[in-house]
Amino acid sequence: MSHIYYSELWLVTRNDLEKLLELERKLQEGTLTRKREILNAALSMYIRYRNLVRRLIMCYDQMLQTQKRELIKRILDCAIGRMLEYKKEIARLNYTEYQWPGDILNRLKFTPDDIELFASVSGRERLEERRKFIQQVLESARKEPQVRERRLSQIHVESMPDLVGEALKPRVTRRRRVVPSKVQVVESPEEKADREAKLAAERVLHSAMLLIQSHERARMGRCHAANVKRVFDYNKKVALGEIIPKKIDRAKYVKSAVTIQRAWRRYAARKATKKRIARLEAILGMTVPSRPSRETIAKDEQNFQRRRALIPTFDARTAKAISDERTRLLRIRGPGLMEDITDEIHEWFVIWYDAAGEYDVFPAANLGGSVLIATGQTSTPQEYLLEKQEKAKQARKKGRRAERTVLPPEPEAVKAEAPGWTLPPTKTLPCLEEANVDFIQNWSLRDETGNPEQKEYLDLITDNLCYELQLEIREIVDELMRAELELLNEALLKDRARDKKKFKISAADKEMQKDKIRATRGKKDALDDVPIEKLFSELLQAKIVRNYPTTFLRDWIGDLSYEHYGARRESPDHKHRLGEVKQLVLEYCVLPLISSETHRLAPLVRSVCIYGLPGSGKTFLANAICSEVGALLFDVSAPVLLGKYVGKEKQRRLIDTIAKVARIYAPSIIFLNAGERPWLRKVPPEERHLQPKRFAKHFVKLVKDIKPGDQILFLSLSEEPQKGTIAFVRVHDGFIRVPTTDYNTLYMFYKNLLMKYPNVDRDIDVSCLATMSVGIPLNFIQQAVKKVLSLRRRITLKFNPLSPIEIMNEVLTYRYPTTKIMEAFDRFQKRTPLAKKRAKALQAEEEARD
Repeated sequence: MSHIYYSELWLVTRNDLEKLLELERKLQEGTLTRKREILNAALSMYIRYRNLVRRLIMCYDQMLQTQKRELIKRILDCAIGRMLEYKKEIARLNYTEYQWPGDILNRLKFTPDDIELFASVSGRERLEERRKFIQQVLESARKEPQVRERRLSQIHVESMPDLVGEALKPRVTRRRRVVPSKVQVVESPEEKADREAKLAAERVLHSAMLLIQSHERARMGRCHAANVKRVFDYNKKVALGEIIPKKIDRAKYVKSAVTIQRAWRRYAARKATKKRIARLEAILGMTVPSRPSRETIAKDEQNFQRRRALIPTFDARTAKAISDERTRLLRIRGPGLMEDITDEIHEWFVIWYDAAGEYDVFPAANLGGSVLIATGQTSTPQEYLLEKQEKAKQARKKGRRAERTVLPPEPEAVKAEAPGWTLPPTKTLPCLEEANVDFIQNWSLRDETGNPEQKEYLDLITDNLCYELQLEIREIVDELMRAELELLNEALLKDRARDKKKFKISAADKEMQKDKIRATRGKKDALDDVPIEKLFSELLQAKIVRNYPTTFLRDWIGDLSYEHYGARRESPDHKHRLGEVKQLVLEYCVLPLISSETHRLAPLVRSVCIYGLPGSGKTFLANAICSEVGALLFDVSAPVLLGKYVGKEKQRRLIDTIAKVARIYAPSIIFLNAGERPWLRKVPPEERHLQPKRFAKHFVKLVKDIKPGDQILFLSLSEEPQKGTIAFVRVHDGFIRVPTTDYNTLYMFYKNLLMKYPNVDRDIDVSCLATMSVGIPLNFIQQAVKKVLSLRRRITLKFNPLSPIEIMNEVLTYRYPTTKIMEAFDRFQKRTPLAKKRAKALQAEEEARD
């Protein structure tokens, strides 16, 4: 698609954003008071934001103009944060994390595809960079210093020039090749065993090939000899008169030929008709082809990748323009800016000295420096003198304090003034407003028809650079002015040294700033002196940092619950479907980790537990979360840490190392398989050697230390969450249950799986298969179908069609989980915080009805 398409899509999306902001302003008035109205309003805004985020991701992934992409990225981060805030509010109001408001979708005229979210491609691009980086670290960690003795696998041709030259000379006499003394070849036992095993395998393969060839040639020889003998015997008997060949009548011969031709032509006509009907049904979309044409999809994917490949070129061009413009501005405007800022601060010095007879404390750099002076956020001399007089009065009173009684407000007045429902204060809405104002000021009146090559706009670059240049120069000037202020204070102390009343420079502000600096400073980290590359290499060698298979959430098989709205009204305990798990994983685990800004703005989710039956797809979801954002995976499962970091000091050092490396190489996933094991009530005897409880307290500390903007997620998987204690529930912010398979998902799965085989009947009863397979994992069904449709069975499909009974006989060998296990899962789900709140709300409603 062209630049025009994505520009138009961006403009339409921006108009929808403005309408959303208008709705936000109306909701901020707090006119809604009834719970049903509040929930519908929140669901409506949530769905609108999902549709907005979907289109913003498309624009961000395919827009080439760098400055416009930066604005879209700002809006995208804020929109994701706002959408997740509404999601959190809806879960708080409705006491469930799964919503499918079909009535609101119909009212807004949205389909499920319009609000289906997917992660941005920018996160996946980090995946290949991470893999290359890990490979480089592995190679550097395994690299050994060069010594005289080297292994056979490490010897390179360039290290043996004499040997290579000797090999290239023409040989007149056979001479024994001697390895030079400066390189001694040493073969390790492992290399020797590998070499011998390889040679043995080659010998076995060679002998097997010779055996097969000899047997095949003997068989062909026997067949040929038997055929020759049969022909020879027949001719001999005909010559001796033992066999008299029958003479066929010409009319009978012709009649037989016509019969054969008629049968063949009927067969060919039926076959051609069947092919023509099948082709027509395929064109009309009435049948499922075994090999569907992917030309259009492949072409779209090719165009998508081609545009993605152009983005670095445009970014480099914009970066070069920014660098050139920065150099020009620094040369032209730098000296003038420095003089203006210096004069501004000098004027502030003069004003304070004339009014108060002394100088104010210069604002600290971490608080803004001279920016506070320029914007008038520092105290004036008059305020300082009034405060000084007030302190003098309080000193004269000698501790007498005027008692003030504040009457509490009347309950009726408070009730009358209580506003309706509004979302809590947030940073996302002002950020969206600011980005919208930025677009109106810089882009709304800009005619882009004259820029078909999507070049950068120098006026925007100049404005941004002037602001950045001013801040940089202010930092330099501030350092000079602080030194000058110290000299002025020293001179003032010398001038007023002979005063009767001892003169002191006010240090109240200095102490306040020192207190703020002390508060911001933490205790010294023991790992500050250790290079981050060394810490990373240590975790890599301990196999805590590891790779994972590349999978994406788009490959997750699962359909949505389209009857959820009606079923929810009839049955409050209506279960969610596999398709809804994907959206929940995306919103809680993937979207907050896309960027540091998104993680800072969105509601903080430190830890998530995905639990379900064995084989339900939990590991697939964990790998998909890492792949979608290109995360670095830290595996802290008990088998990985077995026998490592023994002792409290080493355990604490490991947790500190993981936290430090995870923050620097964010986004990061701290993965814990069998997540309930560290919080078991009683460790089983067969697992005591793993010591799963060693790091339980450290994991709690690790989760609590995750702050907004860190881009870290503590992810655990569990097959038996009911065995965990209350501490296991408290350490996780959210629980995602992977449900058993449902009819919708199984119907789609069977249809896609069976239609890949060309000779399978296109009208096979898939509905029956899906109905009978409810609750059976997809992986087990796939293995069962693969076992049924073996090579021998696929050969006979033309004259012996596949029957659903064959598949069901194999699928129904699955051992269903017992009722006790499913009841244990349901009991654990009721132990989660959200389920407890829901139970209390339902109990309160019942009491209100009674």
